[in-house]
Amino acid sequence: MNIINNIAGKAIAVVTFLVSSLCVHAAEVTYRIVEFNKTTDDFTIAASGMVPKDSWVYFENKFGATTGNRYNQIPRNNEAALHLEGWQGCRIKSITLSMCSNNKAGQAGLSVYDDKEQLYNLHPDDFASDTWFGQWVSKDFGVYVDITKQLDIRAIQTEEARIVVKGGTSEGSVYLNAITIDYEEAQDMVLESPLGWIYEKLTQKSTLFEGDEIMLFRNGCAATDLGGMEESHYLDAVSVASTQDVDRHDVLCFTLGKCEEPNLWTMTNQFGEVLGATGKQALVWNEGSTKWEISLGYEGAAITNANKNYGTIRYNTPAESYARFNVYTSTSMPLPFVYRKSKQIEPEMSRSLTFDDTELTVGLDAGHIALRPTIMPKTTTDKRIRWSSDNEKVATVNGGYVTLVGLGTTTISAATVDGGADAKLKLTVAEPTGISATGVDAKKRPSYKILDGNRIVIYVNGKKYGVNGINL
Repeated sequence: MNIINNIAGKAIAVVTFLVSSLCVHAAEVTYRIVEFNKTTDDFTIAASGMVPKDSWVYFENKFGATTGNRYNQIPRNNEAALHLEGWQGCRIKSITLSMCSNNKAGQAGLSVYDDKEQLYNLHPDDFASDTWFGQWVSKDFGVYVDITKQLDIRAIQTEEARIVVKGGTSEGSVYLNAITIDYEEAQDMVLESPLGWIYEKLTQKSTLFEGDEIMLFRNGCAATDLGGMEESHYLDAVSVASTQDVDRHDVLCFTLGKCEEPNLWTMTNQFGEVLGATGKQALVWNEGSTKWEISLGYEGAAITNANKNYGTIRYNTPAESYARFNVYTSTSMPLPFVYRKSKQIEPEMSRSLTFDDTELTVGLDAGHIALRPTIMPKTTTDKRIRWSSDNEKVATVNGGYVTLVGLGTTTISAATVDGGADAKLKLTVAEPTGISATGVDAKKRPSYKILDGNRIVIYVNGKKYGVNGINL
């Protein structure tokens, strides 16, 4: 009987474990820092993966933003931060940083904050230490290595969290290319792609439905609330380049709710605020008259408050102030158009991955080489590549950074994370060339090695050779 009870108890434990495991959902998102946009004064980020619905991020690097093309450089006594908003209830399990260092200098540290509370802290240490990559990866190679830090921290509780990458106190810099977050979302949280949404224009023949998510749009501008409607009592206008790719977090997206009265709707934004009015030119949140009659037309949509004395929402561009949306009884200003959220933009999958050469021979004394395969199309959304070497006694690889270990042959494999393409390269590590890049007889032309594409080229007395001694 005890044996049966023990078996039953173990079975229940296994079932309980399986059920609890099924209740845990893991998600991943990668934010790649593309460039600093001097026009908008912020960083362009390319994202892939899944994120909490209606969340958004922005990247901040004060030093990188002021030094031309070195937008991703983090030198000593500086830091960069990825700000997360709308991640309440999410528990970050690991953070992978795609980074490189200077030739033989640079320190990095990592912290995670939930508002002002520090949830995780790793003090800056040399990039070449065991804390980080274990060796220097010169930015001159043009590749980044992936370093993953496992975290055991509680879930985010506030509206604003941030991931901070810190430089050290000694000379040298690190360079940040991308941040990947592996996390468990909050219970009942809806996830979505970080790519933009396609909005379709509604006309007189269109029909509204409960649950529709709509945007108010006119003359290239969408309604938002930048200044705080509690003070201004109007909705601000922000530029939207294309209604076929709306990715601005601050564009208001109203969900329509049906009222008991015919032809009346409520309009609730993505932050849970209900649009109302308390008078002419007096829009408010969560008070006043919150019911609206919406009549679609070819010249715009007449969105009129249930209290008709308050007027109809119109688009106004006063000469002395900013463009805005507000309720007006005047009919001289244009009506906004209503655009309905249709579908998310689909990620662009990789279709090919190619190396410059399928076979490569290098001398062991080269130490390292860089592999930079070409992904097509260039607009591929997720540009991450998984790397492997089938003989790590010959060479290891991380992020295209190949460390030569011993003589022999290995196959380096690269595959896009989205699964669309892969490529292989046969790498032979030969005897050392014996040629040094240091000083030579001043009467002779110097002998030296350079990285040409992804191979080592040797120059001797002005002639060009491969590491196998063949004249190029």
